[in-house]
Amino acid sequence: MAAPDERLNSFVVVPVYNHAETLRQVVEAVLQHHPLVLVVDDGSTDNGAANLTGLPVELLSHAQNLGKGAALCTAAEWGIKQGLTHMISIDADGQHDPADLPRFLAAVEKNRQALIVGHRDFAQQSIPGSSRFGRKFSNFWLRLQTGSQLKDSQSGFRAYPLFVFQQLNFWTRRYNFEIEILVRSAWAGVELQDVDISVYYPCGDERISHFRGFMDNWRLTLLNTHLTLRSIVPWPHRKVVETQRDGSEAIKTLSVIHPLRSIRKLLQENSSPKQLALAAGVGVLLGTLPLLFCHTIAILFVCGFFRLNKVAAISSSQLCMPPFVPALCIEAGYFFRNGSWLTEFSMQTLGYQAAQRLYEWLLGSLLLAPLLAVAVAGITFWLATAINRKDNMHATDKDSSRSERAARQEWTSRSIGSSWQHQFFYRMIRLGGRRAAYIPLYFVVFYYVLLLSVRKKCQFYLARRFPQAGAWGGFWNSYRMTLELGKVLVDRALVGILGPEQIHVELLGKAELLQVLAENKGVILVNAHVGCWQVAMSALGFMKTPVNLLMQREDGDIDRHYFEHAGIECPYRIIDPRGDLGGVLKMVEVLKRGEVLSVMGDRMLGEDRNGVDVEFMGGTVTVPFSAYKLASATGAPIVVLFSYKTAAARYELKLYKTIRVPPGLGRGSNVFQPYAREFAETLEVFCAEHPFQFFNFFDMWQNQPPDQNC
Repeated sequence: MAAPDERLNSFVVVPVYNHAETLRQVVEAVLQHHPLVLVVDDGSTDNGAANLTGLPVELLSHAQNLGKGAALCTAAEWGIKQGLTHMISIDADGQHDPADLPRFLAAVEKNRQALIVGHRDFAQQSIPGSSRFGRKFSNFWLRLQTGSQLKDSQSGFRAYPLFVFQQLNFWTRRYNFEIEILVRSAWAGVELQDVDISVYYPCGDERISHFRGFMDNWRLTLLNTHLTLRSIVPWPHRKVVETQRDGSEAIKTLSVIHPLRSIRKLLQENSSPKQLALAAGVGVLLGTLPLLFCHTIAILFVCGFFRLNKVAAISSSQLCMPPFVPALCIEAGYFFRNGSWLTEFSMQTLGYQAAQRLYEWLLGSLLLAPLLAVAVAGITFWLATAINRKDNMHATDKDSSRSERAARQEWTSRSIGSSWQHQFFYRMIRLGGRRAAYIPLYFVVFYYVLLLSVRKKCQFYLARRFPQAGAWGGFWNSYRMTLELGKVLVDRALVGILGPEQIHVELLGKAELLQVLAENKGVILVNAHVGCWQVAMSALGFMKTPVNLLMQREDGDIDRHYFEHAGIECPYRIIDPRGDLGGVLKMVEVLKRGEVLSVMGDRMLGEDRNGVDVEFMGGTVTVPFSAYKLASATGAPIVVLFSYKTAAARYELKLYKTIRVPPGLGRGSNVFQPYAREFAETLEVFCAEHPFQFFNFFDMWQNQPPDQNC
């Protein structure tokens, strides 16, 4: 039996569709081994859920039959909301023995990253021949597509790590889902493991199966065709790891946005000296054979089957390109057939006798291919070992630099994209203005939104702003919000390159702002990551009071502010929060001089102890309270000022609220919570008015993740 804490971090799901006769018996047996059981009724019509009366189980229901995969996804979403880490699935038809649950719990305890699949004992005579064949057939395709071996890939008794559902996308929702999740998990680097279980197969008349022969087999055929074709593409699959405690990025992807980095990762896949040597040998072995127009496909299949480096194999196969190696094989085959060398090269010998030369190529390659493969594999192994030895000499220095990088904050102020992409849009602005830059922006943004990592960052907010949006709705909303961000960035560069007259900014609430400034106590402008504050702040040019910005900028950031494009000095004074005491002394100083201090109120810059929890968009977020603490210490009023885009060349800068913080509130964080709550409520009003101009692509609700479709 696994440790108690492991049981509490997992739950057992029983997906059911019209198994009223066996459901209660199965659930009662499960409860003897695990205290937390979830039943997902996938649109049953036999009222089987009524049989669970009196049992301490959770019940979720689908209005109609959506498929076993959909039931598992629903269960996974429920488990994630409960803060659980693993889900064990068991069928409701009574074939699986709940007494095997301790085996899964023990296996999960040993390897929390693995997906555990029950290996059914097919020794009994009642097992139908179709089930035996189906299991072998399915195991073969899994091995072909992933290189992973399972003894029973069709078993529904499994233990899933829930991060697989969080970090991978799945297309299917019926029986074929159980195959897809195995393949995509294996591609993602999740280890697949077996655990022996018993199985009960009733007689044919007693067994209830909802597997529809033609339709479900057709779905499996389409899925296997897609997965097999994808497996031979020499582009690595998305790798996932369980989210780290420090909140670091859990998904590592490849992208043409960063070609050098992607190629480097591509070369590192399955790159031990032994794997590289075997890959090079396979490439030469198959490249030598006369597999006309099929060399690359054959190499990719074999490399996927044996988990070899595809790039190394394809690269080494280029050594066998005509004319040298094929000619050598033909000569060897000719000598094997005739006892002499082919010395005449004419239309007769190479044209009319092409079929004979092809046969001789085959004979010669059967002899030379193994020899060449062994030679190339040996050279590759020697080179790879030498390079690894050299790299290991510098491992100590690299470890220290990695530690420094790991200490970075959870979020970054750097912009996505490479330098040449930014330069492209700058050039388009110079050539044709806003319109010339906007046109390619629609296509660039569409490409970006195709990346799962980009959509996930959008969905932190959008899933709460539009909770009813489906998969396509979520995609469209992500596109709209990312497009708005792109337009804002273009407008910011436009102002710097072509001049501020390109954008008209209207200030709403000017009279109230002037009244606040007239108090001569300084003013704290609290902004947020909405609209384009840099462009809109130009509307404050009427103020004679200096403006100071609390702004952090990382080294190496390629994004330019508008004044950098214009080649002028920054019109604002910058206060770096990474300075002494987080820049507090400078902020107090400028407020005492009666100046304006602008800060962001929606994102933490330092430790969590410098923040206070407030309600926002149906969840709890942590926002900084330093602005309210400064207001209490200096007597400066707080003005909540947000900008937003209203037309192609128009922005509005609106004074939403003035917050007065009483003096002498002390140092405790809780005393500033009411004022932080006022800011959060104001920001929520802005999000209701301008839902696609909220650009805080960061999980503000880290402890309360929004619902996500798996």
